[in-house]
Amino acid sequence: MKHKKYIYILIAGLLALSLILAAIIFSSRNQKLKVIFLDVGQGDAILIEKGTNQILIDGGASSQKELEELGKYIPFWDREIETVIVTHPDQDHIGGLIGVLKSYRVCSEVDNFADGDSEAYKNYLQLISDKKIERLRGEGGMNIKLDDATLSLLYPGTDLVNNSKDTNADSIVAKLTTGQNIFLFTGDFPTTQDARIFASGVDLSATVLKVAHHGSKYATSDEFLDRVKPREAIISVGANNRYGHPAPEVLDKLKARGILIKRTDQVGDIVYNF
Repeated sequence: MKHKKYIYILIAGLLALSLILAAIIFSSRNQKLKVIFLDVGQGDAILIEKGTNQILIDGGASSQKELEELGKYIPFWDREIETVIVTHPDQDHIGGLIGVLKSYRVCSEVDNFADGDSEAYKNYLQLISDKKIERLRGEGGMNIKLDDATLSLLYPGTDLVNNSKDTNADSIVAKLTTGQNIFLFTGDFPTTQDARIFASGVDLSATVLKVAHHGSKYATSDEFLDRVKPREAIISVGANNRYGHPAPEVLDKLKARGILIKRTDQVGDIVYNF
């Protein structure tokens, strides 16, 4: 009888645990859309999440830091990321994705197919091949759905600058639209390419701008800001970095337009819930 009693207690405990896990999973799947600018130091990493579905744009420089950040927002039982997007193959955008590819099942990967000569990029591409991850060419006109939100790629087109020594020129620029809220993600898009994106005729207007190249003086021109007309600007940047980011002149441009500035080096992760 005592043996049967222990069995009944064990069954009841397992049933209770199953119900708790089911409730957690149900709750996670029905969460609202989140846009999270992860504090990865001197680099970029943006997580767009709706329930158990995720789009990850860039991954910072460090796998350890990137995985720590993702662990704060992706449930421990969810080991799948639907889409990873690489804006361009610089170390501070791609380095952390090595760990992501090793730790999560990535369903598809999007990048601009530009040349890059860094070891991190070579390792990244090898992992994509080894794990047989679907690799898609990211160019203007591509749309990625996440429930009722749409991520639209605006730049580049098919005519890449393709300079392996300076990959910023081909940075993917994308716009996320969810209701009345619009985010513009810019990678390290430089002012030298303004004419190309303006000539394409794409609508750059957005409510929230991810400031290009961590606030570098070589990005974010006056005309670019005048076309975007953001209410808020996010600067993903490391504290006391050796590049002097963000540049005072870029901060002055943002302040002159009354744009609210948020910086990861000052406030850590920046989270939007919808």
